[in-house]
Amino acid sequence: MQNNGNGEKKLNEALKRAAEEKGKAFEKAAEIPVAAPSHVPEPKPELKREDFASGVNRKIVVYHNPTSQVSEQFRAMSAHVRSIEMSEGIKTIAVTSPTCGEGKSVVAVNMAVVMALDFSKPVVLIDCNMRRPSVGPLLGLHNSEGLSDLLSGRTQLQDVLIKTDVANLTVLPGGETALNPNELLASSKMVSVLSELKRQFEVVILDTPAVIPYADPRILSKIAEGVILVIRTGKTRREVVGRAENILNSVGANILGYVLTGIEYHIPEYIHRHL
Repeated sequence: MQNNGNGEKKLNEALKRAAEEKGKAFEKAAEIPVAAPSHVPEPKPELKREDFASGVNRKIVVYHNPTSQVSEQFRAMSAHVRSIEMSEGIKTIAVTSPTCGEGKSVVAVNMAVVMALDFSKPVVLIDCNMRRPSVGPLLGLHNSEGLSDLLSGRTQLQDVLIKTDVANLTVLPGGETALNPNELLASSKMVSVLSELKRQFEVVILDTPAVIPYADPRILSKIAEGVILVIRTGKTRREVVGRAENILNSVGANILGYVLTGIEYHIPEYIHRHL
């Protein structure tokens, strides 16, 4: 487990290096065009490859442009996380952020795609945001049933797992908007679902709501084996990051590291340029 002082030290080191690198050119990355969201198609009974590809949001750059500089950033991050998984036996990773709009869902989906492709291991990505699911739209998937329906007992696990066009990647969507997401996530059913998914898949990634506005990440951080905190540069104040860290530490979360988004330059291992 990473204590609060160690987390703050790592974050300070990253920000210090960022300030030093700010004036340096990052020409190759700068040449990559800013990707705009693509049109999400209407639901279809079966998704063919061309249908799936056209529906994947352009922010999932590792799918659309796997050899780009941005994809390499996600690849380096995923390799680091994978090394931690192997050394510490971690299989379930929650991706969250201090506040809303920091890019955590984009990071979670890109990381899941990279891990599924690069490591050739079965990966499942769970959309744990039952208030406003993001994973499905980012991958061009529309499905009326998902995690909320499963935890409410309206469906079975095998009926809500979607095998995507990406080799080795399966998605469990958020499902219908839930009025009681905290209660559902804190249920014994959620624990049993994670236990079964850990049996079926090599890596389980949870895209969770933000830490400060919602209690969901506090619940999920107790049952996930590791947490990645996504922080948006230029938006999130240091004290807000500290508050999020304190909340996660208070429930015994194992913070594996940080991803800084919304920047225009690169620092290996700490900062990953966002679209």
